[in-house]
Amino acid sequence: MWTRLMDLVMLVAEMSRSADRRPVELDKELTRRGYSSEEIEHAVFWISSRPEASRAFRPGRATRVLSEFERMSLSTEAYDYLFRLQNLGIIDGRQFETILARAIPVGAEKVHAEDVKGIACSVIFNRDMGDVDEEAFDRFDTDGAPV
Repeated sequence: MWTRLMDLVMLVAEMSRSADRRPVELDKELTRRGYSSEEIEHAVFWISSRPEASRAFRPGRATRVLSEFERMSLSTEAYDYLFRLQNLGIIDGRQFETILARAIPVGAEKVHAEDVKGIACSVIFNRDMGDVDEEAFDRFDTDGAPV
């Protein structure tokens, strides 16, 4: 459920950035990928209501560089995912740091993109992963298929 929601939010943010995309094309593409019109509407509304969306990546803006310990702890894909979230305006700098702090493990295993995605869900939607508001997200089932 949560990864499906994150995937939809990322898709809408990425597709919305393209100046040549019209809303009708966006809807058709997301529908083709298996999302319902209600899911799409909710994702578009959520993204458009985010103040970070207006501060998405612009050339010349500073980029967060990982420390040596962070580079050793995070897979390249995990950092890329986190970087994309910030550049799309889905998260701000404070949320970036929160997700990064929660992702850095104590053990020797590297953190992967799916791990970061789960942590990002809890930070972005202000939820503990064990305290899910099922009613708010009832259109997303656990296996990722539209309801």
